[in-house]
Amino acid sequence: MPRAPVTVIIHTLDETAFIEDCLRSVSWADEIYLLDSFSTDGTVELVRERFPAVRIEQREYLGAASAKNYAIDRAAHDWIFVIDADERVTPKLRDEILRTLNGPLDKWAYSVGRLNFMFGKPVRYSGLQRDRVTRLFHRGHARYPNKRVHADLVVDGTTGRLTQKMDHYYIRTFDHMIAKMTRYANWGAAQMFIDGKSTNLLGILGHPIAKFVRDFILNLGFLDGTRGLISVGMHVYYTFWKYAKLWELTQLKRMGKPVPLPKLDEGEGRWELPWVKG
Repeated sequence: MPRAPVTVIIHTLDETAFIEDCLRSVSWADEIYLLDSFSTDGTVELVRERFPAVRIEQREYLGAASAKNYAIDRAAHDWIFVIDADERVTPKLRDEILRTLNGPLDKWAYSVGRLNFMFGKPVRYSGLQRDRVTRLFHRGHARYPNKRVHADLVVDGTTGRLTQKMDHYYIRTFDHMIAKMTRYANWGAAQMFIDGKSTNLLGILGHPIAKFVRDFILNLGFLDGTRGLISVGMHVYYTFWKYAKLWELTQLKRMGKPVPLPKLDEGEGRWELPWVKG
């Protein structure tokens, strides 16, 4: 029985520094589909020149879940593997994915662990020791929910687990990480506001403190030394800014002023679960 073919989906926005190594790590795929959000740093031009077999499309960024669902619907194959530009499929993980696709495929989706790197060395604790993401799946039985940020795949059934991990270079520079955390916090706050949530002094103060205690102490972040402290600190900043931003949005609404929210994707069929279609 032949192996099930697979499409690798990658979303990019200004990723010239990382996209080449990412693409090389997934060169085994039957199709590579790159969805770009109008990069201005030459990402698309680089890929077209050096990886002519990669299928490229550009589309306005309306959130990670929207981008992934859009790409899933346009992939050539039913089995999908999603990867970010700062992630790498190791040779051992590649072999495990190909073995899995050889069958028997007794699950509709499979999660992958991640080994997270900061300046050349892994950060192994602060909760990252349990970092797993569901990335290999059958598109007829999996879909991302309508959330602007941190949308976990919804799967029609139980999820299997791949043993090998992929590498994740999640902190490139501190400036890049702070900008990313600020952007994600703004989106997270907007999502909570849309969901009707609010916060106050206790929430703005308590959530970041709880985050630090949980990740640096209970999740053993201190064992990673300086890297552990910085990693946890970045996520504490994200948590603080998210709740502070939510408070700002609720105050603007209370005062009757315009509330700046990100543009949402309301495309027909984008959020339908394929296994419940009539």
